Amino acid sequence: MKNDTEESINLFQTFWMGLFILSSLYSFFWDVYMDWGLGRRQHSMLNIRLMYPNHFYYYAVMTADFFLRFMWVLTLIPPQSGARFEIPAYLSALTMSLELIRRTLWGFFRLENQHRQNTEGYRRVDFVPLHFTTGRKHTKEDKEHLGWNVLAEVAAVVLSVIIVSLTSVIVAKKEE
Repeated sequence: MKNDTEESINLFQTFWMGLFILSSLYSFFWDVYMDWGLGRRQHSMLNIRLMYPNHFYYYAVMTADFFLRFMWVLTLIPPQSGARFEIPAYLSALTMSLELIRRTLWGFFRLENQHRQNTEGYRRVDFVPLHFTTGRKHTKEDKEHLGWNVLAEVAAVVLSVIIVSLTSVIVAKKEE
């Protein structure tokens, strides 16, 4: 009788793992191809028009998205379920922080793709004209420094998420 129960648990875990892998792969490909407009083979898995100055950013974020997609779904496993691939409780805060970082990166690259799509009708310029004036002239120097400003903003968000997460873990440990 015990053997039947173990077989059904193993069958369930195998089924769940298969769904987990399929769901994560589908979500990853949707992020890269549909949301970010990347994954084009004819352009080295990127797109013909890119806003960030270094191609390494795109490859790094695609790689991070791939692994972080799988990490987040592991948090859905109920504690003490006996699953072989269960995340220890002390890593839950880290995993949740990494998911916030992944979603922040997703937002930046989704916004970039949306901007590229919006400017396709204006093929001679890299910005969409506004229906009002800002009083600012756009120059090439502004565009060159933009990548570093965005990178600094992402680093600040990542650092603040890590600090808040570590603080919450420390406070939770002290209360125990």
